[in-house]
Amino acid sequence: MMRLDQITAGDAGDISKLAKVGGNAGKSPLRTAVTDFYLTNPITRASATMAECSALANSAAKTAAE
Repeated sequence: MMRLDQITAGDAGDISKLAKVGGNAGKSPLRTAVTDFYLTNPITRASATMAECSALANSAAKTAAE
């Protein structure tokens, strides 16, 4: 990260090491790590208006699911 606008040469041996690791992909679908979009950054977390939007969105989603 310290070398902006520069490309660092890679090592071809790293690719073969990665290929040897192996493993199996799981069958479960990928899920998002974001549980509340309206509270994804500190500015919105500090906002009373965004807290209200978040509460309204969460209650609407729960009502729709029921």
